[in-house]
Amino acid sequence: MVATLPIEIVETILDQLANSKTDLHVCTLVCRAWAPRSRALLFNSLSTCPTSPAHISEPFLKTIQGVQSSHLKFLVKSVKVDCCHVSEFTRITFNTLRLQHLTRLRLCRTDFARFEWNICLTRTLVPSLDTLVLDRAVFKAPVQLLHFLSSPCFSKLRSLTMTDISYLLRSDSNSSDANWIIESWSRSSTVRSSTNSSSRMMLEEMEIGLIPHHNIFNILYHPNSPFNWACLRRITFYRIWDNGLIQGFLNGPLSALRCVEFKETEYMYHFASSGAFNGIIQNPAILSNLTELSVTFSFTYDDFQFLDDVVKEAQKGNQLRNISLVFPIDLKGLEIERAEPQARILDGRAVIFAFASLRLVDKVRLIVPIIADISRAIKHFICTHFDSGTNKPILVVYRQIF
Repeated sequence: MVATLPIEIVETILDQLANSKTDLHVCTLVCRAWAPRSRALLFNSLSTCPTSPAHISEPFLKTIQGVQSSHLKFLVKSVKVDCCHVSEFTRITFNTLRLQHLTRLRLCRTDFARFEWNICLTRTLVPSLDTLVLDRAVFKAPVQLLHFLSSPCFSKLRSLTMTDISYLLRSDSNSSDANWIIESWSRSSTVRSSTNSSSRMMLEEMEIGLIPHHNIFNILYHPNSPFNWACLRRITFYRIWDNGLIQGFLNGPLSALRCVEFKETEYMYHFASSGAFNGIIQNPAILSNLTELSVTFSFTYDDFQFLDDVVKEAQKGNQLRNISLVFPIDLKGLEIERAEPQARILDGRAVIFAFASLRLVDKVRLIVPIIADISRAIKHFICTHFDSGTNKPILVVYRQIF
């Protein structure tokens, strides 16, 4: 039976096992025809998720060293490393990673604060990376973060995620001066800063979350920084409750921005000065070019105020076409079994229908995260209150959380 199946069908079946390392390992032993695809999926990504610093090094490093010493090194595209804030393991990891076709690197709990200002660890990486994720990383100061991001191995980077970035040195009086930080970086950098936009890193997507340094957008947007923001199409805010920080990022030189997404953000950005901060958005390209918006919708007053502002701006003639509203998990807090709907449910229904009736909007997606199976009460609630009466579809997506 295996021999009679076209290889395209076999590969499609194997692709469904991409997240199961155990099954893929078994498939590599079935027959020669299955081996290439199974190995490509099996070694496409490597990761380490230790439970304690005592278990972080030996198994993962042995795997990396074994892969690099064979033809399998060409198959590894993605690596996730959790260093448990152990600086020695951070050093060993970078000294070990010499994968020529690596495109995605995720670094969790890395400690760079113990190294020199001009970080040399990244010299072992080849410039093939297009995605970098920094999660819970510690640097000495913003200058060291710039040194890291301006490393030659990140010259082709297209997607950058920075979540929970912290600094060891916080008492420096110049730590919030963007001009001083850029000047210090330029003086000590082995990579010359250039005003030529074509020689800078051109990101297309950026995710920002839990950044304690409120001046970081002034550093990243500085004319002499290593970034060119002309191609940034999507920006995502993750667990940011400071509207001033969000405003600072949205007021940057983002002429190509098309999508703004909020994930688990307590307070949403307001397009008018009536929001939680004083000031208005200064970048008109945000409103005129925005085609996609995704926000958490918990039926709170801030949510209604924010979405009402978006509707008003959209009615003025911007390009907003796709809207995604993420409901609370299992619709908690909405009292979905009540006979009479609450006032905020009716207000939410009105806002959603207002989006669906906008002239340029193609689709409004209502994303309902669920932990277990979809209950009859959840389905009944969604169908009763949010069934679209317009010609444009309101699409409900039930997304299971594992």
